[in-house]
Amino acid sequence: MRVTNLLFPQAFVIPLSAEMTITQWHVPIDDERCYWYALFTSFTTPVDKAEMRRQRLQVYTLPDYMPRVGRLQTSMGTTGMSSALKTYTGMGEDINVHDQWAVESQGRIQDRTREHLGTTDKVIVAFRVLLLEQIRKAGRGERTLLQLAAAEAASVSGPGTVDGIGPSGEWDSYWRRADAQRRSGAPWRTASADSAV
Repeated sequence: MRVTNLLFPQAFVIPLSAEMTITQWHVPIDDERCYWYALFTSFTTPVDKAEMRRQRLQVYTLPDYMPRVGRLQTSMGTTGMSSALKTYTGMGEDINVHDQWAVESQGRIQDRTREHLGTTDKVIVAFRVLLLEQIRKAGRGERTLLQLAAAEAASVSGPGTVDGIGPSGEWDSYWRRADAQRRSGAPWRTASADSAV
């Protein structure tokens, strides 16, 4: 079972393991590019910042954090990444590189009129309907989703995310219990976090 939550409209929380999650924000900076921010949360031991940075710098350059591989490079061989041959894709083992390829392969601005969405794309359709509805609300000066007052924002916690094996008949209650148990055992939890779970 895997539970990943979207923070509408451009962020999501992914379970990396039973102990760690990554929260990613994709923030547009113009019509063709965005910044990608990542926050790692560990529910057990502290995050090894030096190791996380080392891993990122294998696939991104400084000071601009541009990808070492992708649309602008001709092959993985130009990057010196020896792990490129460990997968059938030739893109190495970093799943972010695979995701980057999926996004870049669509081109800078995808022609949505040529899409053929099917029943397995229900979430994509629902997200786009919601996004367009919120854009229209913003255009009319109305309050949109996650446009929170300070008191509302202060009470937000989560979202929960789980990667594990649980009973198939009670997946919804299982992931909630698993997330609450993980949070209650986290060394960084606070009284306000306990009351919000």
